[in-house]
Amino acid sequence: MNQSAPESSSNNDASPSSAGLFQSGRKAETEGELEKARQAYERALAASPDQHPWHYRLGCVFMKLGLPERAEHCFRKALELEPVTPSYLTNLGVCLDRQGRRDEAVRAYRKSTHQSGGSPVAFHNLGAIYAEEGRSDEAIRAFESALALEQDAEGYQNLGLVHYAREDFVRALDCFERSVECDPGFALGHYYAALCLMKSGIYPDACLRFDLAWKLDSRLARIPYYRGTCLHKMERYQEARVSLENALEYFPEDARTHYQIALTCDALGMPQEARLHYGQARAARNPGGHS
Repeated sequence: MNQSAPESSSNNDASPSSAGLFQSGRKAETEGELEKARQAYERALAASPDQHPWHYRLGCVFMKLGLPERAEHCFRKALELEPVTPSYLTNLGVCLDRQGRRDEAVRAYRKSTHQSGGSPVAFHNLGAIYAEEGRSDEAIRAFESALALEQDAEGYQNLGLVHYAREDFVRALDCFERSVECDPGFALGHYYAALCLMKSGIYPDACLRFDLAWKLDSRLARIPYYRGTCLHKMERYQEARVSLENALEYFPEDARTHYQIALTCDALGMPQEARLHYGQARAARNPGGHS
Protein backbone atom coordinates (compact mmCIF):
# COMPACT_ATOMS: atom_id res chain seq x y z
CA MET A 1 0.00 0.00 0.00
CA ASN A 2 1.45 3.35 -1.04
CA GLN A 3 0.75 6.85 0.23
CA SER A 4 0.34 9.99 -1.81
CA ALA A 5 2.59 13.00 -1.39
CA PRO A 6 2.88 16.61 -2.50
CA GLU A 7 3.46 17.01 -6.22
CA SER A 8 4.22 20.69 -6.54
CA SER A 9 7.60 22.35 -6.26
CA SER A 10 8.98 22.53 -2.73
CA ASN A 11 10.12 26.12 -3.18
CA ASN A 12 10.37 28.83 -5.80
CA ASP A 13 13.79 27.78 -7.10
CA ALA A 14 12.48 25.58 -9.89
CA SER A 15 12.82 27.16 -13.29
CA PRO A 16 9.75 27.36 -15.56
CA SER A 17 11.37 24.90 -17.95
CA SER A 18 12.08 22.30 -15.26
CA ALA A 19 8.59 22.76 -13.78
CA GLY A 20 7.19 22.13 -17.24
CA LEU A 21 9.26 18.95 -17.54
CA PHE A 22 7.94 17.76 -14.19
CA GLN A 23 4.34 18.38 -15.26
CA SER A 24 4.87 16.50 -18.51
CA GLY A 25 6.34 13.63 -16.49
CA ARG A 26 3.37 13.66 -14.16
CA LYS A 27 1.00 13.48 -17.12
CA ALA A 28 2.97 10.59 -18.62
CA GLU A 29 2.97 8.73 -15.28
CA THR A 30 -0.79 9.18 -14.93
CA GLU A 31 -1.26 7.77 -18.43
CA GLY A 32 0.98 4.78 -17.69
CA GLU A 33 3.88 5.89 -19.89
CA LEU A 34 6.44 5.13 -17.21
CA GLU A 35 9.63 5.33 -19.25
CA LYS A 36 8.60 8.69 -20.63
CA ALA A 37 7.78 9.85 -17.09
CA ARG A 38 11.16 8.68 -15.81
CA GLN A 39 13.03 10.61 -18.46
CA ALA A 40 11.02 13.79 -17.83
CA TYR A 41 11.51 13.61 -14.05
CA GLU A 42 15.25 13.00 -14.40
CA ARG A 43 15.62 15.95 -16.77
CA ALA A 44 13.60 18.17 -14.43
CA LEU A 45 15.76 17.14 -11.45
CA ALA A 46 18.96 17.72 -13.41
CA ALA A 47 17.91 21.37 -13.72
CA SER A 48 16.34 21.71 -10.23
CA PRO A 49 17.82 19.02 -7.94
CA ASP A 50 16.36 20.39 -4.68
CA GLN A 51 12.73 19.61 -5.44
CA HIS A 52 11.92 16.85 -2.96
CA PRO A 53 8.43 16.06 -4.39
CA TRP A 54 10.08 15.36 -7.73
CA HIS A 55 12.55 12.90 -6.23
CA TYR A 56 9.56 11.22 -4.60
CA ARG A 57 7.63 10.93 -7.86
CA LEU A 58 10.69 9.52 -9.63
CA GLY A 59 10.90 6.93 -6.85
CA CYS A 60 7.25 6.03 -7.40
CA VAL A 61 7.95 5.49 -11.11
CA PHE A 62 10.86 3.19 -10.29
CA MET A 63 8.58 1.22 -7.97
CA LYS A 64 6.04 0.83 -10.77
CA LEU A 65 8.85 -0.32 -13.05
CA GLY A 66 9.84 -2.99 -10.50
CA LEU A 67 13.12 -1.31 -9.55
CA PRO A 68 12.94 -0.89 -5.76
CA GLU A 69 16.70 -0.36 -5.38
CA ARG A 70 16.57 2.72 -7.57
CA ALA A 71 13.35 3.84 -5.89
CA GLU A 72 15.08 3.64 -2.50
CA HIS A 73 17.74 6.12 -3.64
CA CYS A 74 15.02 8.57 -4.73
CA PHE A 75 13.00 8.28 -1.52
CA ARG A 76 16.13 8.74 0.59
CA LYS A 77 17.04 11.85 -1.41
CA ALA A 78 13.54 13.23 -0.87
CA LEU A 79 13.93 12.58 2.86
CA GLU A 80 17.28 14.35 2.95
CA LEU A 81 15.52 17.43 1.63
CA GLU A 82 12.31 17.03 3.68
CA PRO A 83 12.85 14.56 6.57
CA VAL A 84 9.40 14.68 8.20
CA THR A 85 7.08 13.76 5.30
CA PRO A 86 5.10 10.59 6.23
CA SER A 87 4.52 9.56 2.62
CA TYR A 88 8.24 9.54 1.87
CA LEU A 89 8.95 7.37 4.91
CA THR A 90 6.03 5.06 4.14
CA ASN A 91 7.08 4.46 0.56
CA LEU A 92 10.68 4.00 1.63
CA GLY A 93 9.34 1.23 3.86
CA VAL A 94 7.48 -0.31 0.93
CA CYS A 95 10.56 -0.49 -1.28
CA LEU A 96 12.70 -1.85 1.59
CA ASP A 97 10.08 -4.54 2.22
CA ARG A 98 10.11 -5.48 -1.46
CA GLN A 99 13.86 -5.94 -1.22
CA GLY A 100 13.41 -8.34 1.69
CA ARG A 101 14.78 -5.85 4.23
CA ARG A 102 11.83 -6.19 6.57
CA ASP A 103 13.44 -4.89 9.77
CA GLU A 104 14.46 -1.68 7.99
CA ALA A 105 10.97 -1.41 6.50
CA VAL A 106 9.41 -1.70 9.95
CA ARG A 107 11.66 1.09 11.24
CA ALA A 108 10.61 3.34 8.34
CA TYR A 109 6.91 2.61 8.92
CA ARG A 110 7.22 3.25 12.66
CA LYS A 111 8.96 6.56 12.04
CA SER A 112 6.22 7.50 9.57
CA THR A 113 3.50 6.81 12.14
CA HIS A 114 5.03 9.41 14.46
CA GLN A 115 5.03 12.21 11.87
CA SER A 116 2.24 14.76 11.51
CA GLY A 117 -0.28 12.87 13.63
CA GLY A 118 0.45 9.47 12.14
CA SER A 119 0.16 7.72 8.81
CA PRO A 120 -2.76 5.29 8.26
CA VAL A 121 -0.94 3.62 5.38
CA ALA A 122 2.14 3.01 7.51
CA PHE A 123 -0.03 1.56 10.29
CA HIS A 124 -1.73 -0.75 7.78
CA ASN A 125 1.59 -1.92 6.38
CA LEU A 126 2.92 -2.53 9.89
CA GLY A 127 -0.22 -4.48 10.73
CA ALA A 128 0.18 -6.65 7.64
CA ILE A 129 3.77 -7.49 8.58
CA TYR A 130 2.85 -8.30 12.17
CA ALA A 131 -0.09 -10.46 11.06
CA GLU A 132 2.10 -12.37 8.62
CA GLU A 133 4.62 -13.00 11.40
CA GLY A 134 1.91 -14.21 13.79
CA ARG A 135 2.25 -11.19 16.08
CA SER A 136 -1.50 -10.78 16.36
CA ASP A 137 -1.63 -8.40 19.33
CA GLU A 138 0.71 -5.96 17.60
CA ALA A 139 -1.20 -6.38 14.32
CA ILE A 140 -4.47 -5.53 16.04
CA ARG A 141 -2.99 -2.40 17.62
CA ALA A 142 -1.57 -1.28 14.27
CA PHE A 143 -4.82 -1.82 12.36
CA GLU A 144 -6.85 -0.11 15.10
CA SER A 145 -4.48 2.87 14.96
CA ALA A 146 -4.94 3.05 11.17
CA LEU A 147 -8.72 2.96 11.51
CA ALA A 148 -8.65 5.65 14.17
CA LEU A 149 -7.07 7.91 11.56
CA GLU A 150 -9.03 6.79 8.52
CA GLN A 151 -11.91 4.33 8.30
CA ASP A 152 -12.31 2.22 5.18
CA ALA A 153 -13.63 -1.18 4.15
CA GLU A 154 -10.25 -2.83 3.57
CA GLY A 155 -8.95 -1.56 6.89
CA TYR A 156 -11.79 -3.19 8.80
CA GLN A 157 -11.32 -6.35 6.74
CA ASN A 158 -7.63 -6.50 7.70
CA LEU A 159 -8.47 -6.13 11.39
CA GLY A 160 -11.24 -8.69 11.08
CA LEU A 161 -8.91 -11.25 9.51
CA VAL A 162 -6.59 -11.08 12.52
CA HIS A 163 -9.50 -11.74 14.88
CA TYR A 164 -10.72 -14.51 12.55
CA ALA A 165 -7.30 -16.20 12.64
CA ARG A 166 -7.56 -16.14 16.45
CA GLU A 167 -11.01 -17.78 16.15
CA ASP A 168 -12.60 -14.77 17.81
CA PHE A 169 -15.55 -14.82 15.46
CA VAL A 170 -17.63 -12.28 17.40
CA ARG A 171 -15.01 -9.54 17.07
CA ALA A 172 -14.19 -10.62 13.53
CA LEU A 173 -17.85 -10.42 12.50
CA ASP A 174 -18.13 -6.92 13.96
CA CYS A 175 -15.16 -5.82 11.85
CA PHE A 176 -16.55 -7.34 8.65
CA GLU A 177 -19.95 -5.73 9.31
CA ARG A 178 -18.19 -2.39 9.68
CA SER A 179 -16.36 -2.99 6.42
CA VAL A 180 -19.65 -3.32 4.52
CA GLU A 181 -21.03 -0.28 6.33
CA CYS A 182 -18.14 1.62 4.73
CA ASP A 183 -18.83 0.00 1.34
CA PRO A 184 -22.06 -2.02 0.92
CA GLY A 185 -20.70 -3.47 -2.33
CA PHE A 186 -17.55 -4.83 -0.70
CA ALA A 187 -17.88 -8.51 -1.58
CA LEU A 188 -15.05 -9.73 0.66
CA GLY A 189 -16.66 -8.09 3.67
CA HIS A 190 -19.88 -10.05 3.08
CA TYR A 191 -17.90 -13.23 2.36
CA TYR A 192 -15.93 -13.13 5.60
CA ALA A 193 -19.04 -12.11 7.55
CA ALA A 194 -20.68 -15.25 6.15
CA LEU A 195 -17.73 -17.36 7.26
CA CYS A 196 -18.01 -15.96 10.78
CA LEU A 197 -21.73 -16.71 10.86
CA MET A 198 -21.06 -20.25 9.62
CA LYS A 199 -18.34 -20.78 12.26
CA SER A 200 -20.81 -19.53 14.88
CA GLY A 201 -23.48 -22.00 13.74
CA ILE A 202 -25.83 -19.33 12.37
CA TYR A 203 -26.32 -21.19 9.10
CA PRO A 204 -29.41 -19.45 7.58
CA ASP A 205 -27.82 -16.01 7.89
CA ALA A 206 -24.53 -17.39 6.59
CA CYS A 207 -26.27 -18.69 3.46
CA LEU A 208 -27.87 -15.32 2.80
CA ARG A 209 -24.52 -13.55 3.09
CA PHE A 210 -22.78 -16.11 0.88
CA ASP A 211 -25.48 -15.50 -1.74
CA LEU A 212 -24.94 -11.76 -1.55
CA ALA A 213 -21.15 -12.07 -1.79
CA TRP A 214 -21.53 -14.44 -4.78
CA LYS A 215 -23.75 -11.91 -6.59
CA LEU A 216 -21.22 -9.18 -5.95
CA ASP A 217 -18.17 -11.21 -7.02
CA SER A 218 -18.49 -14.59 -8.76
CA ARG A 219 -14.72 -15.06 -8.49
CA LEU A 220 -15.16 -16.11 -4.85
CA ALA A 221 -15.18 -19.72 -5.97
CA ARG A 222 -15.21 -21.32 -2.50
CA ILE A 223 -18.69 -19.97 -1.80
CA PRO A 224 -20.62 -22.97 -3.29
CA TYR A 225 -18.69 -25.31 -0.97
CA TYR A 226 -19.33 -23.28 2.16
CA ARG A 227 -22.94 -22.63 1.18
CA GLY A 228 -23.46 -26.37 0.58
CA THR A 229 -21.95 -27.15 3.97
CA CYS A 230 -24.37 -24.74 5.64
CA LEU A 231 -27.34 -26.22 3.79
CA HIS A 232 -26.30 -29.70 4.92
CA LYS A 233 -26.19 -28.48 8.54
CA MET A 234 -29.72 -27.14 8.03
CA GLU A 235 -30.76 -30.60 6.70
CA ARG A 236 -31.63 -29.13 3.32
CA TYR A 237 -29.77 -31.98 1.71
CA GLN A 238 -30.94 -31.73 -1.89
CA GLU A 239 -30.05 -28.04 -2.08
CA ALA A 240 -26.74 -28.83 -0.40
CA ARG A 241 -25.94 -31.46 -3.02
CA VAL A 242 -26.61 -29.03 -5.86
CA SER A 243 -24.39 -26.36 -4.30
CA LEU A 244 -21.58 -28.84 -3.59
CA GLU A 245 -21.68 -30.23 -7.11
CA ASN A 246 -21.38 -26.65 -8.32
CA ALA A 247 -18.29 -26.33 -6.11
CA LEU A 248 -16.74 -29.34 -7.88
CA GLU A 249 -16.89 -27.45 -11.17
CA TYR A 250 -14.30 -25.06 -9.73
CA PHE A 251 -12.27 -27.58 -7.71
CA PRO A 252 -12.88 -31.04 -9.23
CA GLU A 253 -10.25 -32.79 -7.11
CA ASP A 254 -10.93 -31.10 -3.80
CA ALA A 255 -11.03 -33.73 -1.05
CA ARG A 256 -13.18 -31.64 1.31
CA THR A 257 -15.86 -31.11 -1.32
CA HIS A 258 -16.01 -34.80 -2.27
CA TYR A 259 -16.25 -35.77 1.40
CA GLN A 260 -19.04 -33.27 2.07
CA ILE A 261 -20.97 -34.53 -0.98
CA ALA A 262 -20.52 -38.07 0.31
CA LEU A 263 -22.03 -37.08 3.66
CA THR A 264 -24.91 -35.37 1.87
CA CYS A 265 -25.54 -38.37 -0.38
CA ASP A 266 -25.63 -40.60 2.71
CA ALA A 267 -28.23 -38.28 4.23
CA LEU A 268 -30.26 -38.50 1.00
CA GLY A 269 -30.19 -42.33 1.04
CA MET A 270 -27.85 -42.58 -1.95
CA PRO A 271 -25.20 -45.05 -0.73
CA GLN A 272 -23.62 -45.78 -4.12
CA GLU A 273 -23.03 -42.11 -4.87
CA ALA A 274 -21.74 -41.63 -1.32
CA ARG A 275 -19.20 -44.45 -1.74
CA LEU A 276 -18.01 -42.93 -5.01
CA HIS A 277 -17.33 -39.56 -3.39
CA TYR A 278 -15.73 -41.09 -0.29
CA GLY A 279 -13.34 -42.86 -2.65
CA GLN A 280 -12.63 -39.68 -4.59
CA ALA A 281 -11.98 -37.84 -1.32
CA ARG A 282 -9.43 -40.49 -0.29
CA ALA A 283 -7.79 -40.37 -3.71
CA ALA A 284 -7.54 -36.57 -3.57
CA ARG A 285 -5.90 -36.76 -0.14
CA ASN A 286 -3.44 -39.42 -1.30
CA PRO A 287 -2.56 -38.69 -4.93
CA GLY A 288 -0.66 -41.59 -6.47
CA GLY A 289 -1.56 -43.87 -3.56
CA HIS A 290 -4.12 -46.62 -3.15
CA SER A 291 -7.68 -45.84 -2.17
